Amino acid sequence: MPDWIAKLLQGWPLVAAAPMPFAIAFVSIAAAILLAVGWSYRRVLSKRADRRLSEHGNRPGSATAEDKNTDALERMVALTIGSRWTPLNEAEIAALGSRLTEIPKIRVQIMYENALGKELAQSFYEAFKLAEWGGAALGIGSGLGDGVTIGQGSGTATIALKSAIEATSRLKVAIVRPDQPQWPGVIFLAVGVNSG
Repeated sequence: MPDWIAKLLQGWPLVAAAPMPFAIAFVSIAAAILLAVGWSYRRVLSKRADRRLSEHGNRPGSATAEDKNTDALERMVALTIGSRWTPLNEAEIAALGSRLTEIPKIRVQIMYENALGKELAQSFYEAFKLAEWGGAALGIGSGLGDGVTIGQGSGTATIALKSAIEATSRLKVAIVRPDQPQWPGVIFLAVGVNSG
């Protein structure tokens, strides 16, 4: 048996007789060791960060691999999730509602790709309700693409709704499948991803 183990076993009755001071001493020593290790680790990280900054600095074209990965991730998020759409304000809703009263009513399905476009879709829906379009419905969709779209086809209703929205708001509306015939009696208005 090693000598240090024998000495530890000889002192064990003393520890067993007074466990509280032993426990306090043990916890104090462990805390001191953890603080020293943490301080040392933070110093090493700080030195690495300083070295990386001095190596790369603010020179043009000095993007690190991490910076490039972050940029790629931000581009992917912009294309797949997008940013929040600004809904129509009260004046735009009223103006669009007024223009919609001049268009023959058909069923319109208003859809939004994700929560970032829900408020804009709801503001479109409010304009249709204001114009008393009983066939207007609001719901979530998927695969709606990029931007605000309307369709299908370039029939009279599609063109009239597109020009009403563009005339009363700052939005640009794309027609989906303009070369196809318009669906009879129904049209969709989709709020897709806002990648711009």
